[in-house]
Amino acid sequence: MRAGFVESVTEALLADGTLSRSDSVLAVCAGRRERDLLAERGFSRVVISNLAAEGDMAPFEWSSQDAQALDFDDGSFDFALVVAGLHHCSSPHRALVEMYRVARKGIVAVEARDSLITRSAVRFGLASDYELSAVAAHGHRAGGVDDTSVPNFIYRWTEAEFRKVIRSADPTGCPSFRFFYALDVPGRIPLASLAEPVLGALARPFPRLANTIAMTALRPQRLWPWLTREDGTVVFDRCYRTT
Repeated sequence: MRAGFVESVTEALLADGTLSRSDSVLAVCAGRRERDLLAERGFSRVVISNLAAEGDMAPFEWSSQDAQALDFDDGSFDFALVVAGLHHCSSPHRALVEMYRVARKGIVAVEARDSLITRSAVRFGLASDYELSAVAAHGHRAGGVDDTSVPNFIYRWTEAEFRKVIRSADPTGCPSFRFFYALDVPGRIPLASLAEPVLGALARPFPRLANTIAMTALRPQRLWPWLTREDGTVVFDRCYRTT
């Protein structure tokens, strides 16, 4: 993933007030990278979670968690965050919905994007659909799908797909979506150091060329007009005329 992209996205969300340093944050599929990202930016109420610990997560709390079945109540945190972790899950959509379930305000997910550049790189053998390198980095014993030794399929997202998953998980109103983009040129591409600035210049006005995406979803501010609340529960408003 392009160096500095996650940091720049986090700082942009802090600058516009989407994130606050006082927010409680659950980082899933996470480790030292997320610990350092949040600690360096002044967050203090953070839980770092993964299937296996990477070491000391101080100053934050550590929790062993399967992102696809989080052991937290609904709305336990202000935000949930994942960085390049959903594609290690056997069900990336389930993990995304679990993040949304435990977040009161919203979620931030930084993942690979399904783009023309990525598909072309895979077609010509310059990128892969399966992440063998992660398993190799863990001594061929972990780092694959659900942290096993089986290399995971690299699930790449689109904006439309992200929106549909969140809207399916929360049909009570219209969530607020925002996207950030970065281009990460695989090192195996011939003359990558020369190609990256050229492709980067093209990706700025044409974000669909980008192969890395940060996706944010904030919970709806109001219910759809056909819904109402009764005793704290969202129900269909019987006074709403459907015809």
